[in-house]
Amino acid sequence: MGAQAPASSGAANLDDNKFATTGTSEPMDATEAEISAGGLFTSGNARSAALTGGGRFRIRRKIHEFQAQLLGNYAQAAIRQPDGARTGQLTAGNVQGRVRYDVYFHPRVTFFTMLTARFDPFLGLNMRMRVDPGFAFYMVNQPKHRLWAEVGYDFLYDQRRVRRGVDNSQCPAGTSLVLDVPNTTSEMPTCAARPSVATHSGRVFLGYSNLLSEYVTFTTGIEYIQAFAPFRSNPVETDGGKARSKSWVNWDIALTTALGKRFAFATSFTLRYDNAPLPGIKKLDTITSFSLVFKFI
Repeated sequence: MGAQAPASSGAANLDDNKFATTGTSEPMDATEAEISAGGLFTSGNARSAALTGGGRFRIRRKIHEFQAQLLGNYAQAAIRQPDGARTGQLTAGNVQGRVRYDVYFHPRVTFFTMLTARFDPFLGLNMRMRVDPGFAFYMVNQPKHRLWAEVGYDFLYDQRRVRRGVDNSQCPAGTSLVLDVPNTTSEMPTCAARPSVATHSGRVFLGYSNLLSEYVTFTTGIEYIQAFAPFRSNPVETDGGKARSKSWVNWDIALTTALGKRFAFATSFTLRYDNAPLPGIKKLDTITSFSLVFKFI
C-alpha cells in the first residue's frame, strides 16, 4: 500500500496529503479498503465533543491505479452564557473528498490527475475544489523506504458561503458580501467582494516514507503551491487592505503502529498555511489527530 494515505496515517486533512501511492518498483495488482475514526469527549466543567473519521479505497491493475478518499471532522463545545445556561457552539466542521488516477509508465515516474473537494464553513467556503495534474518522480522506491517528488499544475476554485439580505455596513470599502462564517458577529463580519474566485498555480511536493519496523511506519510530506494568475490577492479581500502573494504551504507528519492484522493506531500532525486568507481568517491552521484504523480489504 502507498505511503501517507490519510485514512491509514490518521491524517485529518486531505488538502495536505497530495502524494502518489506505489508498491514495489514493479507493477502489482492490489485492492484495499480502510476506515478510520477518532474522538474526544469531555463533561463536567468543560463540555465538548470532537470526532474525526474517514475511509479510503484503492485499486491497482498493472500500470493503472485509482484511489478514492473521504474525511470528516466535527467539534462542538458548550459555552456558558451570562445567565448560567450553556449553549452548543460549533468549533470545527469540514468534509473533504478526493479521487486520484495514476499511470505508472516507468518504474520511477508516474503521471497522475487528482480532484479534491472540501466543504469548510470556518474558511467561509461552501466548496473548495482543486484539480491537480502532474508527474511524480521516485528517487528511492523500495518496499520499506521511499523518497519522491511531485511537480504539476494546480487549479483552485472557491465557492464562498454568502449570507443574503444582511447588513453589510461594517464591511470594508470595496466589499459588499457578508460570508457565513461560524461564530462571527455583525460588528466583526468576514466580507468579500466576489462570491467565487478561481486561481491558477504551480505545485511541488516532497514526500518520505520509512517502515521503521514490522509494526511502525513513519511518513512525512511538504507541499508548496504558488499562484501565478492572479499572482496577488484582491487588496479589499485581504487583512490590512494590502495585496499579498497567493501561496500555500502544507506539511504533515504521521506515525502508524500496527495492532494486528487489520487494526492500527495512527497519530498525525498537519500544518496548513495560507499567505492571503480572507479578512478575519487566520493564516495558519494546525490539526493533531489520533485514530484507530480498520482495514477490511
